[in-house]
Amino acid sequence: MEGGKKLKVNYYEDKMIEENRVDVFYSEKDHEIIGIMNYLQSYEIILGKNGELTKKILPNDIFYLETVERRCYAYLESEVYQIDFTLKNFQERFQSNGFIQIGKSMIVNIYRIDRVKTDSNMRMRLIMENGEVLILNRTFKKNFMEYLRNIQEAENEDYR
Repeated sequence: MEGGKKLKVNYYEDKMIEENRVDVFYSEKDHEIIGIMNYLQSYEIILGKNGELTKKILPNDIFYLETVERRCYAYLESEVYQIDFTLKNFQERFQSNGFIQIGKSMIVNIYRIDRVKTDSNMRMRLIMENGEVLILNRTFKKNFMEYLRNIQEAENEDYR
């Protein structure tokens, strides 16, 4: 812990509660607390709809999101679900979990990118883990690269 602070963790089992919960108490929102909050947020359930089917989706399972005709769709490895978010709201809520805008109507999960290839016109192609190819629009390239550097620096800091 920074500054020699000790992290205290308590676990309580209570058969009478109806819903599991986690509370995080902190005196200062330091690197470790932010990491814990991001980890917990990655388990937040998002409801996705595909026709009559409704599915519980974890943010980490989403490869990318796209808005088409004012509807937001979450693309998983091999499935697509409509979710009740705008791109802006989703990114604000889950940006710390690896989501960054790559086009006017698209957000990508950087942890689901397999590799990046340079394309013509200063754009880049993002090859996803499932083989799908997304285009990083040059307007969003600077923010995307900066976001990648920040994530890499934070992860390198975790291993020190």
